[in-house]
Amino acid sequence: MSAMTGAASAQDGRSAGGRRGLLRIGAMVLVGGLWGCASVVPREFTTSEREMQAALSSRFPLQQKVLEVFEVRISSPRVLLQPGAGRMMLGFDMGLRETVLSRRDLRGNIMFSSALRYEPSDGTIRLDRVRRENIAIDGLPPMLATGLNRWGGWLAELMLEGLEIHRIDRLALELAAKAGLQPGPIEVRPGGITLRLVPLPVSGNMAPARS
Repeated sequence: MSAMTGAASAQDGRSAGGRRGLLRIGAMVLVGGLWGCASVVPREFTTSEREMQAALSSRFPLQQKVLEVFEVRISSPRVLLQPGAGRMMLGFDMGLRETVLSRRDLRGNIMFSSALRYEPSDGTIRLDRVRRENIAIDGLPPMLATGLNRWGGWLAELMLEGLEIHRIDRLALELAAKAGLQPGPIEVRPGGITLRLVPLPVSGNMAPARS
């Protein structure tokens, strides 16, 4: 009887040990799977129109003096993407104080368009080649309206050129670099933009520098 009891105890021990081994293996597989998922490198970074709207809204209003005649204030940015043109439209409420003739406050709106560029030094996406599309100010004298339209391009460059609209996560960029990828072209899509990742240049395939 005691021999049978000992054999049963040994068998139970082996079974328990086997179960513990399976549990350890299962835990290792689970952890490995989770680590693999965390290390997956994306092939692109996307930013929604809503996110860009929020980023721009946090940077306004902006104010600037123009020609020593106007004090210009732009606020309430509105983003409209143009997938076909690869650009985005930016509309603003505009406040204008004329400081020479009437010294009154005027209101209207101004519209710009812009391409986008990636800035590798800080991992940001910024406005690029901003241009003025339209200015409408209620009650502005024609003589002053002509001068303001003439300087609209200068105003766009001064206030908006190079403005940050999104920042890519630094860790994600480092993971991409370790996987042999770097930021490439920016594509404007309906509802958002995409920064594609492209392979890093292979040094062995590069032509030697000429002396």
